[in-house]
Amino acid sequence: MGSVFWHSLFLCYNQNMEEYANIYYFRIISRIGGTEQFLYEMAKKYHKYDLTILYDECDLDQLLRLSKLVRCIRRKPGVIYHAEKAFYNFNIEAINQIEAKEHIFVCHAVYQELQFEPPIDHPKITKLLGVSKYAEERIKLQEQVQNVYKPVVQCYNPLTLEKPDKVLRIISACRLEDKTKGGVRTTKLIEALDKYCEKTGKHYLWAIFTNSLKTQITSPNVAIMKPRIDVRPYIADSDWLVQVSNDMETYCYSMNEALVYGTRVVRTPLSVAKELKIPKQAELVLDWDCANADEIAEKMFEPAQDFSYKPPKDGWDKLLVKKPSTYTYQKKEVFIKALRPYYDIELKSNVSPWDKPWEVSIERAKELYKKGLIRML
Repeated sequence: MGSVFWHSLFLCYNQNMEEYANIYYFRIISRIGGTEQFLYEMAKKYHKYDLTILYDECDLDQLLRLSKLVRCIRRKPGVIYHAEKAFYNFNIEAINQIEAKEHIFVCHAVYQELQFEPPIDHPKITKLLGVSKYAEERIKLQEQVQNVYKPVVQCYNPLTLEKPDKVLRIISACRLEDKTKGGVRTTKLIEALDKYCEKTGKHYLWAIFTNSLKTQITSPNVAIMKPRIDVRPYIADSDWLVQVSNDMETYCYSMNEALVYGTRVVRTPLSVAKELKIPKQAELVLDWDCANADEIAEKMFEPAQDFSYKPPKDGWDKLLVKKPSTYTYQKKEVFIKALRPYYDIELKSNVSPWDKPWEVSIERAKELYKKGLIRML
């Protein structure tokens, strides 16, 4: 009877006690962060050892990638975790639930800069670890501030790099708010690309230079950029230019620019394309109704083939009157008006929206406009 009682008591106790070799406690594992990357690097390199990550809160994507490699446990109240070694940084809320032969505080930061006093004075912590020589020096200074003197060791963070996939670089330069420029098609192609990347683990980044910065596009793979007149370097640096307008393009500068630079194009069945004589390996054609969007998304990731392209020769040399130019550049003056009160260093006085417009060079106007101080009239 007595043995049954003690066995039942042991089982009850054992349910609230868990044993591990190494426990690393981090209170909140965020979406991004240096410590988060450290935990993943530890998991990648040392998952063959018994390593447990104990947390209070964890981002789902972080949890997914970590748990594929090491044990990840959400801390439960009342549970005692036994380990041979326990590691902490920043937070030690779990320390009274962890029984370990050794409790080590890891210095990942310059705490003086963070205006944070690390809990290195806790009696359970027997050793401090600096992730670099600099970190080791700073934690020793911190010891002096807190009047704590415990052994400090230095150990660099692990880093293992896998061969990265190429990020497919896509560009569009268009008035996205203009219905004729294919905003709906753009969205459908983005959805197809996102779906394909989620399935395959591929990556892309689509920069859309447009007047309309307020869009319904929420893909993490798309960057909505402010319009600019020097967009050609971005076109030349891309793998694809997407131009999915209605059949209203009669020349399409962005397509011609891209093709001359050796950048392939995704286009709709534009009538003018027949005149441009685009090499087959330099283009993909998206149906008007986007029925083939999934197919296009997949083909965009296929290896590029070399091509050459020459735009149609212009005939303006036969249209212009060939008289010599009499123009000499002079700095152009424009009228501006203040949007808010500020001190103008050129005028050497305060200006406000209630002042009359005044004249400045276009270069000065551009400088003030970028700072949000004026509007041009």
